[in-house]
Amino acid sequence: MQGFEFALYGVPAVLIVMGVMELLKAVWLDAEGKPVIRDRWAVVAAVVTGLVVSLCAKFADLWPGFAEWLWVIVAGVFTGLSACGVFSLVKPRKPPTN
Repeated sequence: MQGFEFALYGVPAVLIVMGVMELLKAVWLDAEGKPVIRDRWAVVAAVVTGLVVSLCAKFADLWPGFAEWLWVIVAGVFTGLSACGVFSLVKPRKPPTN
């Protein structure tokens, strides 16, 4: 059985969506300092982000000029996410409460 694999410039789309979601949760905070995107809205935001990523991949196939700029944007965003630690799949450990 053949599976379906979706990657953008060698990066699996799942990692792209996870990275963008972590960025949104780290940057978009309410007055209390909690992420605005949480609970059921996180699911909606992840689906919308996945759709945007797949549309960008399709546009990159259709227009070579778009593909070059998409590569610049993807490389820049992931370099920034990696450098600031937002694109880390490791959950921070909370200190024990006694």
